[in-house]
Amino acid sequence: MQEDLFRRLVSHCKEYGFIYPSSEVYDGLGGVYDYGPLGVELKNNIKEYWWKAIVQLHENIVGLDSAIFMHPKIWKASGHVDAFNDPLVDNKDSKKRYRADQLIEGEIEKLRLKLKKKWRKPAASSIHSTRRFSAAPTNGYWNGHNAQTTLRTGWRQP
Repeated sequence: MQEDLFRRLVSHCKEYGFIYPSSEVYDGLGGVYDYGPLGVELKNNIKEYWWKAIVQLHENIVGLDSAIFMHPKIWKASGHVDAFNDPLVDNKDSKKRYRADQLIEGEIEKLRLKLKKKWRKPAASSIHSTRRFSAAPTNGYWNGHNAQTTLRTGWRQP
C-alpha cells in the first residue's frame, strides 16, 4: 500500500513537471531524479522556509553549507565512520525492516497518548464530580449536597 502511494506520487510529480528521472535519455539511474521547473521552485521554497525557521530565528544556530564529498578523515573525526549506525529490526511476518529508534519512539508516543487520555477523564467516583456547593445554605442544607456524598465521603455539613 505504501509502495503504491509512493509510485502514484512519483507519477504525479513526473506528469506535472516537478521531477524527471535523471539521465532519462540514457536509460536513467534507478531512484535518481532531477528537478523540473515546478520542482525547483518547490524545493527552493521549502529550503528557504526551513532556513528561516531553523537558522535565522535562533541566536545560537549558525548556517553552514559545505560539500557532502569530503576527505575520509573528516568523516572519521566527526564520528560518522565508527559510531554512526542505525540498528534495524526485521519483521519476519511482513518481511520489512524498521529502525529500532523509530519503533521505540512510536511506542513511547502511544504510551503518552494513553496517559493523556487517562488524565483527561476524571474518575467516576471523584468527589468533585457530584458535589456542587454554593456559599449560602438552602433550607438548612448546602446547595448540591446530598446523602450520597455524605455516605460516600463521610463528610458532614458544617
